[in-house]
Amino acid sequence: MLRYEDLNDITDGKTYQLDDMVPCNTNGCDGCSKCCESDMGKSIVLDPYDIYQMTKATGKIFDQLLVEFYIEISMIDGLALPNMKMDKGCKFLVDQRCTIHKARPGICRLFPLGRLYQGRDFSYIFQVHECAKKDLTDVKVRDWLGFEDAERHGAFVKKWHTFLKMVRRRVEEADTAYSARSTSPEEDAKAVENSESMEAFSYDKEEAKKAIMTSLLRWFFMNPYDTERDFDSQFEERMRACMKELRGH
Repeated sequence: MLRYEDLNDITDGKTYQLDDMVPCNTNGCDGCSKCCESDMGKSIVLDPYDIYQMTKATGKIFDQLLVEFYIEISMIDGLALPNMKMDKGCKFLVDQRCTIHKARPGICRLFPLGRLYQGRDFSYIFQVHECAKKDLTDVKVRDWLGFEDAERHGAFVKKWHTFLKMVRRRVEEADTAYSARSTSPEEDAKAVENSESMEAFSYDKEEAKKAIMTSLLRWFFMNPYDTERDFDSQFEERMRACMKELRGH
């Protein structure tokens, strides 16, 4: 979820890279699970890798995670995207421990860090008011994230972030196309009388936007992942297929 705030209000004023030390280590949380128990709204937005990992860890495909209320689909930053359903806390939390800790979503891994996007690149920030636990200690960013290959995952995040920006532009263009094609009722009537193209007044911007978002959800989330195959190749295949389909909208 994108946030537009003064960094001086929410961070320690620094930015970090993978091999920098950052004072965010909760040291196993020591019995605290407040963030997982809280109503965090739609803030834990899920990406395709998160769904792949959840499916691999639980055996539940996207539809099952939805109907069993682990996740939900919400309008987030102008797009329909999945997020953890947190109105009553996380369903993966049992006895104050995460049951999918090794496959937890990227935003959960980050917390209380965040990402600062600058164009196609990003750095990490420490959100100083987010964690309820006190006396945090220093830890290297890559160790805190705990990815097997942090650089590889970072490359995926950049590609996914850039792709979502492109999809948002397509949604905005749907509105622009609607404005460009819309005519007055008098002009519409004249077009019909003269047997002119219906395109000028038959364009439905909501249907166009719905088609774009449906493509996004279907290709990257609803179609089950093969957890016996690596994620990266499936992601690339789905991105090519989705982009081809979006060109038709």
